[in-house]
Amino acid sequence: VHVVTLDRDLYVGAIRPIAPPGTHHMILALGEGSKFLYASGVGTNPLEFPPGVGFKLDAGQTLVLQLHVFNPTEEPLSGTSGIEFREVSPEDVVNVAEVFLPGPTTLKIEPNQTTTQSGTCTLDAAQTIFAVQPHMHQLGKHLTTTLNIAGVDSVLIDGDYEFGHQEVTRFEPISMNAGDTITTACTWDNTTSSEVSWGESSTAEMCLSILFRYPALGGTGLCEN
Repeated sequence: VHVVTLDRDLYVGAIRPIAPPGTHHMILALGEGSKFLYASGVGTNPLEFPPGVGFKLDAGQTLVLQLHVFNPTEEPLSGTSGIEFREVSPEDVVNVAEVFLPGPTTLKIEPNQTTTQSGTCTLDAAQTIFAVQPHMHQLGKHLTTTLNIAGVDSVLIDGDYEFGHQEVTRFEPISMNAGDTITTACTWDNTTSSEVSWGESSTAEMCLSILFRYPALGGTGLCEN
């Protein structure tokens, strides 16, 4: 864990992980894990925010970087991991963005079989989403994110999952309203003899649609109703 207290306001127009081999995933939070700011996995690419959109970090806020490492080899690994910002002028950030994490946080993945599980988040405020990054761990095989806007379903992503290739994809901004829903469905192939549950460890699992949205609405960022 690495902690930094900002000595000035910071406006962010782009963000990318620095992730040498062995970097399993990183979580950047405001304060002691109370609010997710950014998360990356293996192979996550840089994200350029749309014009007028970005993070705003206030002087005095504490940034906490949680680094999770995993070495599947017998050889030692070394390197420097981190999160890199591209700073922009205050007038360039009209809409303050944040990360939003819809997906089930209670998982029961039975041993020696393929399991699919889903979770649905009901939005409690109007918001606009503009990028998505699917996130599971090593047993993950497929992830689907479905938006329900005014009673009409539309699939945002639906594809096979690669643990070593967790790309973030930007798309044309999509407006959603309170009462709309986001459903995240994941499929795992548990080839082990043990039941696997939700957790941050590389031997546990997750099922998250990591979404970027504006305006920033606060809260922890996790959502399952």
